[in-house]
Amino acid sequence: SAGFMTLDVNDEDNQLTIIIDRARILSQGKKAIGSMLLRLHVYRCTADVDAGRLWYEELTAVDDYWLKIRSIVLANKTSKPILLQGNTFLEGDVVTLKEYEPTVDGVIQSWAERMI
Repeated sequence: SAGFMTLDVNDEDNQLTIIIDRARILSQGKKAIGSMLLRLHVYRCTADVDAGRLWYEELTAVDDYWLKIRSIVLANKTSKPILLQGNTFLEGDVVTLKEYEPTVDGVIQSWAERMI
């Protein structure tokens, strides 16, 4: 639906911003997704391969605009964060916490020092 979601492309900064009108999520967004899923369901249930394929190919077609969006997304791609928990050690009556660098080497070191 028009106005429910917009994609703001800033060519100067090579940035994208997705703007969603939260007030329209239930009224327009839910209805739009429901209509799309119903249409897909009808094509599947009636085994209308030709119409379903045509609709799906139109829906997923990639033109120059979307290739530009893809290049911006890939240019701003960040690495996945490494979630790493520290280890606790009992030294006499004192419990110490050893934390590790969030790198692949830190993960290996933390597992190696667990002695399990």
